[in-house]
Amino acid sequence: MNSKCIAAIENTIGYVFRDKSILIRAFTHSSASKVATENYESLELLGDSILDFIVAKRLMIENPNAHEGALTQRRSEIVSQEPLERAMETLGLARYLVVGKGEKLESIIRHTKVASNLFEAIVGAIYMDSGSVDRAEEFICTALKPYFDGSVKHEEERDFKTELNEFATRHKLSVQYVTVETNGAPHEPTFVIDVLIDGVCAGRGKGKNKKSAQQQAAGVALEHIAD
Repeated sequence: MNSKCIAAIENTIGYVFRDKSILIRAFTHSSASKVATENYESLELLGDSILDFIVAKRLMIENPNAHEGALTQRRSEIVSQEPLERAMETLGLARYLVVGKGEKLESIIRHTKVASNLFEAIVGAIYMDSGSVDRAEEFICTALKPYFDGSVKHEEERDFKTELNEFATRHKLSVQYVTVETNGAPHEPTFVIDVLIDGVCAGRGKGKNKKSAQQQAAGVALEHIAD
């Protein structure tokens, strides 16, 4: 990797490496070197851990009242392969990856997780060179900015089925869910489900899967109970 490529990478990620060999290592695929200290695999492992921490931290800051389950789900979505690959595509950094002789860069990027792995390796490299999580965080938050929008649900979603079951238990009633209709194409069905309390229909729900239809039916039943 020549100095022109190094400068272009540093300009794109917003960080200038003191030790250029760490940057080069972050962009070296295992097909180019099997030596652990010369390819990006261990940097990727480090970067993965840092990425999880930083994303969780940012989500907590921007969604202080969000439920733990919602935060966990959003973190998993952000650190998954697709968002990282999209960020790398936007930054245009994958083209600098060094691969082994006879290997085709385009094929490796298209058929493997190399783009998302490279993102994590860059995070790890920034931390290794700077010794600062803050510098790694700057890169992460800039590259993944669209995902930090404060839109995580701020309250725990009600579990209507559990609430209805608890009500039924207290009053010694039976609860049963019955699928009354299944509409739509096989790959995109819509379920219509009734909830019966002691054999009497107390609510009807509709959803793209049985779970959501049952939740909706239980919610309707609880509204009737409250009335």
